[in-house]
Formats: sequence, C-alpha cells, structure tokens
Amino acid sequence: MGAEKAFLKFHDKPLIRIIYDKLATLSDDLIIIIGTKAPDAFISALPLGARVITDLIYTSSPIGGIISAAINSHYMYFVAIATDMPLIKPEIIKRLYNVAIGHSAAIPVLKDGKLEPLCSVYRADDIKRLNSYSIRAAKDIIKILPDPVLVNTESFIDIDPELDTFFNVNTRADYFNLLKYHALKA
Repeated sequence: MGAEKAFLKFHDKPLIRIIYDKLATLSDDLIIIIGTKAPDAFISALPLGARVITDLIYTSSPIGGIISAAINSHYMYFVAIATDMPLIKPEIIKRLYNVAIGHSAAIPVLKDGKLEPLCSVYRADDIKRLNSYSIRAAKDIIKILPDPVLVNTESFIDIDPELDTFFNVNTRADYFNLLKYHALKA
C-alpha cells in the first residue's frame, strides 16, 4: 500500500476513525489493537480517551490482535474488525453477535469460501484459553476454536445488498475503488 491504511482518508476522515465511530454506536468498550506500531498517530486520530494497545502476543497473523482484544475486553463477547473495512454496517455486527451467543465465535464466510476473521464476533474466554503452542501453530483461528459458527455472507443481503461491509482496502487500486465507486454509499 505504501502508507498506513488506518490513516487513509475517506469522506475527510481516517479509516480508523470511520470504523471507530460506527462501532461506538454498538459498544462503550472499544479497543484499537495496533500490532507493534507506535501508538501516537492512532491516539491523535481517535476521540480523547480511546484505548489503543499493542499486541500482547506477536504472531504473523491477526491472532495476536484477537488475543489482545480478548484479554482487554470488558465483555463476554467482542468484535474484531479490520482497520481497512470502512463500509461496515453495524447491523451486520449485531447479527453476528446474536449468532455467536452460546458459541466460541461467529465468522463470516465470503462467496469464494474464505473466512473473514477480522469482521467476526468472538467469546473472550475461549480465546483466552488458547495455549501459546496452538496460537503460534495456527494459520487459521477457526481451527483452534471449540465451536465457531460459520455464517454465509449471503445471509446479510437484507442488510447490505451489495455486501459492501466485506470490502477491504488492501491495495492502492482498492483505495481508489473505494473513493470512486463507494463514495456515495458510506
């Protein structure tokens, strides 16, 4: 990408702030996990008092951030959202939360069969119970959770007809696509 995705602007706001504001409508316990990055820029892009923390366990996958969120969460269930998903619809998170109740997670399955672990709801205690060997060995969090529920993204069409929630800004082309084609939808 050539730049920190969290600070790319969309509608004159950094992506991280757009996502923060949307999720603030759902919870008073928002935690920004920043991997091993310096926190100053994140803190300045967010509201005063926003909790910004680095990964407690570093892995080459999002699992370290998910574990850090579980450890720091004040609630039984928490949501993990990637910083590059500015079109997320809070209603989808509500639905995932309802599906997750009684299970270790609710994880969307995209049309191509890939999982979206960074737009998912997790039970904090199940994540906290993972041992360091399973964490480091896992390439896919779904394989180390006791009873996750996989949710086909097609089940969200009534909320998000084009499934824009699952649009990630991974490349410059994605970012330009966001600016050009999705500017009126957010």
